[in-house]
Amino acid sequence: MVRKYNVVVVGLGIIGSASLWRLSHSSSNVLGIDAGAPINLSGSSHGASRIFRQAYWEGEAYLPLLSLSGDLWRELENTCDRRLIVETGGLFVGPVASGVVRQSVETARRGNIKHKVLSDTEITRSFPAFQVQAGMEAVYEAGAFTIAADDSKCHMLNVAVRQGAELRFGASVVSIVRSSKGLTLRLSDGVLIHANRVVLATGLGMSTDLISDLSGLIQPKSVPVYWFKPKLNNDRNFARGFPAFLYQLPDGRLLYGTPHIGSEESGIKIGFHNHQQSIFEPEIHRQAVEESCIDEVSACVEQVFPGLNSTPYAHRKCIYTMSCDGSFIVGESVHFPGVFYASACSGHGFKFATGLGDTLAKAALSGVLDESVAIFSAKRFIESSPLYL
Repeated sequence: MVRKYNVVVVGLGIIGSASLWRLSHSSSNVLGIDAGAPINLSGSSHGASRIFRQAYWEGEAYLPLLSLSGDLWRELENTCDRRLIVETGGLFVGPVASGVVRQSVETARRGNIKHKVLSDTEITRSFPAFQVQAGMEAVYEAGAFTIAADDSKCHMLNVAVRQGAELRFGASVVSIVRSSKGLTLRLSDGVLIHANRVVLATGLGMSTDLISDLSGLIQPKSVPVYWFKPKLNNDRNFARGFPAFLYQLPDGRLLYGTPHIGSEESGIKIGFHNHQQSIFEPEIHRQAVEESCIDEVSACVEQVFPGLNSTPYAHRKCIYTMSCDGSFIVGESVHFPGVFYASACSGHGFKFATGLGDTLAKAALSGVLDESVAIFSAKRFIESSPLYL
C-alpha cells in the first residue's frame, strides 16, 4: 500500500528536524526520512555544542531570522526537561579595525542587541583565560548562548513523534517526480510515497541530482574541529563564565570555540571557521586530521589560551556545505513546485535552524515561501558566475 502524507521532510539533520518539529504543531500527517541514524556522524549537525549570537558580524540582513530563531530555541527548551541552552554569553575578539569587531558592533546597534565593547586590558581582566595582543578589542554579547546540539535535535524529533509525526531512518530518497497524486518519492528500498509537498534538507546531498536547482552553486568542504583540556590548576578560568567566542587573528584567520557545557564532549571545542577547509571527498574525510593542521591550531591555542594544553586531546572532521557567497540558499524548486529546500548553511546555519525550520514548515503547509527569506534565494546567483561549476 502506498502511503500519502501531507508533507514529507527529506533529511533529518538540524534543519530537517526543526522543520518536522514545526510541522507537527499543525499537521500530524507528516513523515521524516533520513538515510542515516538520528545522530548521523556523516552530516553537519552532530556534536555537543553550537553558538547562538545576534551581534552578527556577517551582516544585519540576518537579524530578522536570528530574532525568530532565538525565540524558537527558547520555546524548544521550555518543552524539555533537559537543559538545551546554556547562558554562556559570547565574546568576539579581533584587531580594532577587524570585521569581527566593527561589523558585530554595527549589527548590534542596528538590531538593538545589548553589547559591550572591551579594550585589550578589559578583555583580559574580565576573561582571564584569553591572552590578547595590544590593539585588540572585543564585543561582548551577554545574550549569546551555547546550544546543546545533539540533545536539541533529538528533542525536536521526540516532540514531533509525540505529536503524530512518523520517522523513517536508513532509507534514502532516490527520485522525486510529479504525478496525479502530487509528488511521488521513490526510496532506496523501492517503496513509493506520495506527498502534497516536500521539505528537502539533505545538506551536502543537495549537490546531487535529486533536484537540479542548486547544481553548481554549492560545494561541501571538510573542516577539522578540535578539543582541548585546561592545564593543571587552570580549570577555573575555563569553567563557569568562559564564553562562546570568535577570535580573529591579525592575519585574518578566524577561530571559534564553545565551552564545556556538561555534555559528552569535555574540554573546550575550538576550530577555524574560515581556514583549514578542503574539498569534501568521502575517503579522505574519513581519514585522521592531518598533522600539519593539528600543529597549526596548536600554535594558535598556545598563543591565545596559555592555560590550555596546546595539543588537542581529540579531533575530527566536520562538513561545511558552502554556497558561492557563504550565505544560505532557501527556496522552492523551479522544476518541482511544492518542493521547498534549505541548504548551503556554509558553516554558520545551526543557530538559524529553528527559524528556517519554521519558515519551511509554513511554506510546506501553505504553498508559499515567506518573503523574509527572499534574500537567500538562489536567484541572486543568476547574474554572477557560480564558483563551483
